[in-house]
Amino acid sequence: MQAKAMPVRVPMLHRLHTLSIRLWRLPLRLALSLMALCLLSLPASAQEANRHLRIRGFTADAKQMLVELQDVNTGAGLRLYDVETGKPAKKAALHAFEPAEQIKVLRETKRRYKIVDPGVEDLMGPSLEDPAQSVSLFGIMAEPTRFVLALTDRVRLGKLRDWPVRTDEETKALAKVTLRTVYWTTDRKTLVAVVTQRLQTEGYEAELDELVAIRYEPGAVQWVDPCPEPAPAAPAKPAKPAK
Repeated sequence: MQAKAMPVRVPMLHRLHTLSIRLWRLPLRLALSLMALCLLSLPASAQEANRHLRIRGFTADAKQMLVELQDVNTGAGLRLYDVETGKPAKKAALHAFEPAEQIKVLRETKRRYKIVDPGVEDLMGPSLEDPAQSVSLFGIMAEPTRFVLALTDRVRLGKLRDWPVRTDEETKALAKVTLRTVYWTTDRKTLVAVVTQRLQTEGYEAELDELVAIRYEPGAVQWVDPCPEPAPAAPAKPAKPAK
């Protein structure tokens, strides 16, 4: 029995190449319009999204942060983000760069936006009750549609934040979510979690990072007791005298 051949995308590329040869004979405006329609009608199997984020520092007031983007479609760049929303700041431009000029562009962009706090990348943090003690941060799926950023002081479990898992609108497939890393401001008063959501369907693949910021202060943690006190033992029955 012969092994089933894996599908390839060469036939689609060949058809596009053939179409482009035919289109060059048409008027430019008409040719461009037809090519755009052709690209929009590509099968979903050609769609792919991959974007990873890395925090490059914070402003002095920790209200904004400089984020490095690595995107499979748009390339590499730097952009100013608002810490509170985890989204690009209003009217913030994307400062694209090639690998050879990354250090130069990073230095210039930090100066432009007054990025003075380099931050700390760490999955450990100080205990809010006793700064001399530490806590560990991790991510868990509390339920199929909710992802939780949690922490433990080795005695208790605590919840910092939860948010919905991405869902494919057509297939209702759920993304697989992982905590990739955590960045802190140097004073350890603000943390930003980098969470990766991976969604794969028959016609679409996406691996996208999201930024979730949390003000790390008393009251930010919802503690739970993983080991409730056992019920009191029943009183022992007096031993019967030996016959």
